[in-house]
Amino acid sequence: MKAPPFEYARAASLDEACALLRAHGDDAKLLAGGQSLVPMMAMRLLRPAWLVDINEIAVLKTVAVEAEGVRTAACARQVDLERDAALGARVPLLHQALAWVGHVQTRNRGTVGGSLAHADPCAELPLVAQLLGAQMQLRSARGVRSIEARAFFEGPMSTALAPDECLEAVRWPAWPEPRVGSAFTELSTRTGAACAWHSAWAAWA
Repeated sequence: MKAPPFEYARAASLDEACALLRAHGDDAKLLAGGQSLVPMMAMRLLRPAWLVDINEIAVLKTVAVEAEGVRTAACARQVDLERDAALGARVPLLHQALAWVGHVQTRNRGTVGGSLAHADPCAELPLVAQLLGAQMQLRSARGVRSIEARAFFEGPMSTALAPDECLEAVRWPAWPEPRVGSAFTELSTRTGAACAWHSAWAAWA
């Protein structure tokens, strides 16, 4: 099947993206990596009247390793985080989980923010965000607010994002303990399967 007709707008800035969301509300969807959105549109599970492309917004592609953890902007590509050794040393559980996200081809386009905003219960990154207590930074034309991951995810495919809000960035905290161990594993019928059983754990001494 093909997606139903829609209007397309490429936002040049975060302010422009927020203005478009404010103007079109529930009729608009943000396009980042498109790895979940585009297939759902093709299957007619989603019928947005507007697609707002945020791929050209430079501030949404940054990754910063900080004293207390890592800050990833929403359009940071999953593959870039997977290959970031400094991120892996600071937040190892996030680094370990990324290897299980889809296939390398989808990670080349998939974004961190897109996976989190999609809120698929089978996805790896929402699990890690909740386990680590990640802070989600949401932006709209009304301003910026921060919300913890456990409150951000309201249920399967459902988040606390208002129709005029976008996920701007995520802060992944690093555990302060001197010796921390973590692991992430997944059981599924095949690699990259839509449904899988995840197990993530951390321990420190």
